[in-house]
Amino acid sequence: MVTMDVDKLVEGSHPRSVATVSSIPPLKEIDELRYSRLIFTLGRAGMNSLCRSRVLVVGCKGLGAEVAKNLILSGVRVLGLVDDEVTCIADLGAQFLLTEADLGHNRAAATARKLKEFNPLADIVAVPSLGLENTVRNYTALVVTTGPMPFLIHLDSICRSHGVLFVAAISRGLFFSVFVDFGDTFLVSDDTGEPAGSILVEGITQEFPATVTVVEEQRHGLEDGDEVVLSGIKGMGELNRDAPYSVTVTGRHSFTIPVDSRPYGRYVSGGYFQKLKHERKLGFLSMENAIRSPEFCISDPVKSSRSLHLHVAFQAVDEFERRQCEQGSTLSPLSPSFKDEAVEEVLGLAREIWEQSGLGVRNSDCSNGFAVGEASEVVEEEGAIDGISPAERGVAESGLQEVGGESISSSALPTGSSLSGFPARMSGKRVSIDEDIVRHLAQGAHVELSPIAAIAGGIAAQEIMKGITGVFTPLKQWLYFDAIECLPMSIPLPEERALCRSRYDLQTSLFGRLFQEKLGSLQWLVVGAGGLGCEVLKNMVLMGVGCSPDGCITVTDMDVVSKPNLTDQLLYQLEDVDRPKTPTAARALRAINPGAQIHALQERFEPETENIFDSSFFNAIAGVFSTVDTASSRVYLDMRCVANRTPMVDGGKHGTKGSAQVFIPFQSEMYSSTRDPPEHKEVPICTLKNFPYATDHVLRWAVDAFEMLFKQRPIDVNAYLSSRDFQESIRKSAPLSRLPILETLRDALLRHRPLSFEACVQWARLQFEDLFCNSIKQLCFNFPPGMTTTAGAPFWSGTKRAPTPLNFDPGNSLHLDFIMAAANLQATVYGLRGCQDRALFVDHLRSIAVPAFEPREGVKIAVTDNELRNTGSQQRRGRLSSEDTDAADACEQILQELPTPATLVGYRLTPIEFEKDDERNFHVEFVAAAANLRAQNYGIPATDKLEARLVGGRVTPTIVTSTAVVGGLMCLELYKLLQNKPLSDHKHAFFNLALPLFAFAEPFKAIQHTVARRQAAPLVWTLWDRFEMDCLGLTLEDFLAEFKRQQGLEITMLSFGKSLLYAEFLPRKKLQDRMPLSLVELVSVVGKVVLSTTESKITFSISCTDANDEDVEVPDVVARVR
Repeated sequence: MVTMDVDKLVEGSHPRSVATVSSIPPLKEIDELRYSRLIFTLGRAGMNSLCRSRVLVVGCKGLGAEVAKNLILSGVRVLGLVDDEVTCIADLGAQFLLTEADLGHNRAAATARKLKEFNPLADIVAVPSLGLENTVRNYTALVVTTGPMPFLIHLDSICRSHGVLFVAAISRGLFFSVFVDFGDTFLVSDDTGEPAGSILVEGITQEFPATVTVVEEQRHGLEDGDEVVLSGIKGMGELNRDAPYSVTVTGRHSFTIPVDSRPYGRYVSGGYFQKLKHERKLGFLSMENAIRSPEFCISDPVKSSRSLHLHVAFQAVDEFERRQCEQGSTLSPLSPSFKDEAVEEVLGLAREIWEQSGLGVRNSDCSNGFAVGEASEVVEEEGAIDGISPAERGVAESGLQEVGGESISSSALPTGSSLSGFPARMSGKRVSIDEDIVRHLAQGAHVELSPIAAIAGGIAAQEIMKGITGVFTPLKQWLYFDAIECLPMSIPLPEERALCRSRYDLQTSLFGRLFQEKLGSLQWLVVGAGGLGCEVLKNMVLMGVGCSPDGCITVTDMDVVSKPNLTDQLLYQLEDVDRPKTPTAARALRAINPGAQIHALQERFEPETENIFDSSFFNAIAGVFSTVDTASSRVYLDMRCVANRTPMVDGGKHGTKGSAQVFIPFQSEMYSSTRDPPEHKEVPICTLKNFPYATDHVLRWAVDAFEMLFKQRPIDVNAYLSSRDFQESIRKSAPLSRLPILETLRDALLRHRPLSFEACVQWARLQFEDLFCNSIKQLCFNFPPGMTTTAGAPFWSGTKRAPTPLNFDPGNSLHLDFIMAAANLQATVYGLRGCQDRALFVDHLRSIAVPAFEPREGVKIAVTDNELRNTGSQQRRGRLSSEDTDAADACEQILQELPTPATLVGYRLTPIEFEKDDERNFHVEFVAAAANLRAQNYGIPATDKLEARLVGGRVTPTIVTSTAVVGGLMCLELYKLLQNKPLSDHKHAFFNLALPLFAFAEPFKAIQHTVARRQAAPLVWTLWDRFEMDCLGLTLEDFLAEFKRQQGLEITMLSFGKSLLYAEFLPRKKLQDRMPLSLVELVSVVGKVVLSTTESKITFSISCTDANDEDVEVPDVVARVR
């Protein structure tokens, strides 16, 4: 690998040219474990393209560093960095790769040195700007993050002449722009990236055209003209071919194909279809032409009219800065050192560009139906996204298809020439440029903020990946973003914005010194130190959050670093694998900002740790960032934040989709106010056990088999050996329920207790026979081919696919994979040494005798989950059949056979937790082999080890670009929270970078409830309100009376957690016993909870009757008891 010793760079010398970059060979093999989540997002072909790519980044300040970081973490093979400037103190406010030790040294060299730690296999070089035109041709793509407009236009022209992808991203204060040019012709191989799964066929008619019907449980999701490939069809085998069929949709579950199927045999069963994805051709304008005829991708539909104004404003700022540089100015032209006259000069330039381009008149004849200058009216008339429905919290998961997303183009404008290159315009009604927008942009044009750099860097890097891989739809062609809601209510005084050679100078010049001091003294909680946690933590320390002696960021996560984390969790490196996340993250954060005050906890945020995260803890913090990855964790964290009246900003991501939502005490609804879609679709148990029809089903079945054999079985054995009352407790369960457990114990401790690895191989061979042969034979015996239902329909139809038993073949690599994985896992459970020599396995398998199997009469197999539940319900009610009686007898017999725990003192098995990210433990190998064998049983399309790792382990696809965007959006909300902005300034954000598509909406206002009270004004409350009472020394009886006196409401029910402490309907004796108890004693005696010594308050849930003696919903009571 050709590398460069960046440490030997000295000030005034230029890094070497990358003329030799083309000689660097691509990686021979992708590290599939490391990039597994990214492969899940981009596909293998896309990942291969990334690992062969070479990208040049111009500018190594905050935005350039974000782009470079995203590309290196994503596997880009060669990265060139162009920046001849030296590091200054202000760079450290947004550039996380630079430190104080880099001050005065070349920015590109220092950035390259740090980036190499992220991916040692990548070739990262610092490149001089001299000769840049010749350097560009050696790269796949160019990203420019700095420079005047003529410079950008020139580089874009060079890129077009050499077939190099071009992206420009410019960050200015709370604004940024992204421009994309992939040439006159660009092919998109997959415009959405959504997987095209196999859909089960239920029937095909004998007619022309033939009608294909899919099972009711699945929708085909096709449109007219889509093409599909059929496979596995029985009875119409002629349809099984590689050539695609064009479809005409006739319903949600049916479509026709242009085939005359009348000469074919009758459709019998089986078969799948898969939708083909076709390349789509796109064309891009050069930057020079795109300035004249801009086409906008809208970052916020509510602000859709703003894009054209920002397009002009960015040009005006650029023109002003160029004129200042030509006049020899040494200061940043729009820095705080300049007076307001500079801003006014920019505004004048903006007006000039606007008028000379003809944009000051309204054109009613735009071919796209969207006249420039009318955008705001159109939004108002059509009600474009002024709120998000309760169901739209899952919008990011579904691709945001229901939220607009069409580009707004002004390419229909007549041609002409002007200062800005805009065309002249026909006469019409006058429309003025938005002067406030121009002023806001100009006032912060010199500023770079880390959240904005993170968002822009994520989007720009994603666009480069689209160009390299051909996966996802590129941005066409301009994207403008603003977050002016973050700006202070009034511009800070000049002395508040004065520079003082601090890393926070740029941020201070926009928000003021007092605001910066508030940031530094913040106490904030971050739950989760994964991808999102790393991004927000990085942004926070760059912003200075909690970086004063009286400030602190508390981060909690009990996980350890794994290899796949390295593709989107920027605070960890290869040597950190298997280390705990939070202390590792804390060290990395202090390296970014030595002033960072980080309190690293290795705790789950859950009910069991409420003694740590109690009310006193919440009283000390100003807010919470939620970066957890499950809905249940979010709901619990949300509940705690509401209970403690603490603002929460929640981030979520799934591949290229992401969301950031903010929940504000007394202003907004809570996260749980609307219901999320389920994280994983529940599959009926009987489908998994006996009637699978999709790859996901066999993968889940394989994971369940792993859990049963290697986790639950050892746990049951250990429980038997260690629990004195095991036999007594197991006899309380139904005979048919306890029989499998006891059979497992007998096999584990008697029949198949291995004393050598050879015995483990024998056990694995018998497991193969039982799982993939004998159980299938029994199922087919119970439900033979040709069987019909009571309605006369074939039993094996629809989603029920008649299975075929497998005959073991030691020469079959898949069969041997299962045996090797199962035997090695069995050895781990019993503490024996494993083996990976395939030849030894084959030799030993030849000597294993497998008992013959005959299906048994009377074996019951439930067809539906209702049937399964009814059987269990009958057993619980004591209705025992003859089968139950036989099972009870068998249970007693096994209990007599089992060795007593006294004879196995100290003997224990080792339960195994499924770990998807270890390449040496055989976990994924077992799941992949078992799933594919099961798929062969049922004629289901095969899976692979990667899919077994991801789907079996319920891993979500990940890409660092969306992680960066969410992290930036979350930190923008922090700016607003600290300034106590009104609810209307806060934004829920949802996006899908693949399309690309963005949606923003104001959070829902907290709903107010009104309750009539006795001898008091009506109670008006929201979910954030609480009854707060001083209850020192009060008994339950005193508390009930005092509450009625204070609130004019009568408590009818009182509970703490899941414990009912008081209710009018409780037996009189219980009430008499509880009334004299203090509230602390009540919680301890009845609730079985011992309060932490630091906890001074108890929260009770209550039910009340109002002034009309009607049951009403009221807030909780927070009682101070200490």
